[in-house]
Amino acid sequence: MSRRWRVGIGLCMSVLLLGGLLVGGAWAAEVWVTNMKSANVQVIDPASLKVVATIPADQGAHNVTFSKDGKLAFIANVGAGNVTIIDAVQKQALGNVPAGKGAHHVAVSPDGKMAVVSNPGSGDITLIDVPQRKAVHTMPTGNRAMMAVFSKDGKQAYVANAGDANVSVVDVKAQRITKTLPAGKGVMAFEPEPTKNRKRAWLTAPDEDKIIVLDIAKGEPVATITVPGEPHGLVLSPKGKTVYVVQRKLNQLAIIDVASRSIAKTAAMGKRPDMLAISPDGNTLYLTSRDENKLLVVSAKDLKVTGEVPTGEEPHGVAYRK
Repeated sequence: MSRRWRVGIGLCMSVLLLGGLLVGGAWAAEVWVTNMKSANVQVIDPASLKVVATIPADQGAHNVTFSKDGKLAFIANVGAGNVTIIDAVQKQALGNVPAGKGAHHVAVSPDGKMAVVSNPGSGDITLIDVPQRKAVHTMPTGNRAMMAVFSKDGKQAYVANAGDANVSVVDVKAQRITKTLPAGKGVMAFEPEPTKNRKRAWLTAPDEDKIIVLDIAKGEPVATITVPGEPHGLVLSPKGKTVYVVQRKLNQLAIIDVASRSIAKTAAMGKRPDMLAISPDGNTLYLTSRDENKLLVVSAKDLKVTGEVPTGEEPHGVAYRK
């Protein structure tokens, strides 16, 4: 075999291997949907809108979160009070980690070493050592601890306490609350603006039909926006210029302009819409329609439904893996 022929084969093999990595690695975009009644999570190809994998979780599979590198998925099982950790590359469950009552949401630290589970039924959070896949600490934060978000440096976790209408700032290493920030009644979502300093966060207050814009550093609201119909799931566009929020009781979705802090558009959307995710390019929204057992694919520009995917029973959480 000539040297030129061997080099040619080597180059072809390199291209094939690289192609395999691009398909099987972090470049293979996926949308994950949790199904509460089916106790599982489905993986959907956003290009074909086909379900490519179904992975068992546990009772009341509620929300799904990924590690920053996309290699692990965390399913909060509200019925079982635990968290299913999944190898997101191999699509295999690695096991369940006990948490608190009504485990509702998981936040993962930027370095991927720590996870915080919010437990509204017991009003506390459970800290999980991710490499060991073990719960290492549980601490109270407030009535109906719904969800948490890590600070950019991973040193703090912001825990939304729906029953107390506030947010606990937790020093993760010291395992103590250092500050309490005001929020609205029933606070559900806590989404920092995607800016360098994460100065502000957008919070839904479904019990008051409001969205609150919070100055995180000052610990005070800078704006309140009336959003009727129980504002629930919320995402910001990648550039932070637009907010999308589910109005669950009205079965609709709203666009809020960040600059004017006003509703720019609403559209009817499914039956009991719940949570939503946005594609990295900001063009497409993915919304669970709980009473229809569907995932709705929506144009972020005009809120037109461009596709539907049948899911398991009672879909709730949704997240985009890139």
